[in-house]
Amino acid sequence: MICTLTINPAVDKLLFIPELHRDNTNRIQRIEEVLGGKGTHVSVNLSILGCSNRAYGIGYGQTGKRIEQILSDGSVDVAFLHFDEGESRTNYALIEDNHICTLITEKGKTVPEKICRQLIDHMMDTMDDDDVLVLSGDASNTEIPFIYNEVVDELIRRGKHIRVFLDTSSENLIRGLERKPFLVKPNEDELSQIMGKPVSTDEEVLEGIQLISEKGIPCVAVSRGSKGSIVKYQGEIYKVHPLKVDVINTIGCGDAYLSGLVYGFEKGMEFPEILKLATAISAATAESDLTVGYDLNRAMELKDQVQLEKME
Repeated sequence: MICTLTINPAVDKLLFIPELHRDNTNRIQRIEEVLGGKGTHVSVNLSILGCSNRAYGIGYGQTGKRIEQILSDGSVDVAFLHFDEGESRTNYALIEDNHICTLITEKGKTVPEKICRQLIDHMMDTMDDDDVLVLSGDASNTEIPFIYNEVVDELIRRGKHIRVFLDTSSENLIRGLERKPFLVKPNEDELSQIMGKPVSTDEEVLEGIQLISEKGIPCVAVSRGSKGSIVKYQGEIYKVHPLKVDVINTIGCGDAYLSGLVYGFEKGMEFPEILKLATAISAATAESDLTVGYDLNRAMELKDQVQLEKME
């Protein structure tokens, strides 16, 4: 089974306004409430594909219960630890008619080491050999530094054969590479953090991919927003050209892309087909004004339009 871990989940309140005017009153036209948190986004996107998956995480208070309920309503197997004291995060996205989106996020409750250990033990007790684990999103709100590394170390200690997909940033990303996940998915900004210098050109991206590959990581997928992506796997490198769609909202597109990669590898699809699926799901997500979810039929339609270029 595919499992996701979200250390710092949230409810995202999407506030639709005509145009943001600073230092003035802004009238809200519409409010939508959706899941926040990269791991939970992956879970929801997988469910849309009809793929069974389990979501691990920590929920606090009524907001945490709401997060767990949304996941359950989306046919996700919810394996959260829940605590009544405190509240999980609420984030606010100001979405203007011109599709500019401003995200205002709460930091989230700091997770004590004892609860981190509880969560890791819970995961180890309920995950099976040959499961897939997606470690995705910010994990800086824990008393255990680099908790993703702790999770991987515990998997190794318990002899569990789990394929790990890593999508995080800053020190959690840099240190996470030391554990040699199966796949890592940085964007250009995150790749620049790894390399210690700005990254924007194809040549710079390829340099970064080579650096990561040399650490023993089988698949490196660099998402580049409107420039598409460049991905290396088993010695092959593909440049994936972006699809031309009516972009409404780019929040969550990276999570959608990762969902397609995870699904494709789990189902044993050919590598080029995996890239086409991931790109199509991301593009379909960009056509929605929500931050998670997409039209499956539209994604399948877009999949046939994806263009790949094999790079030397």
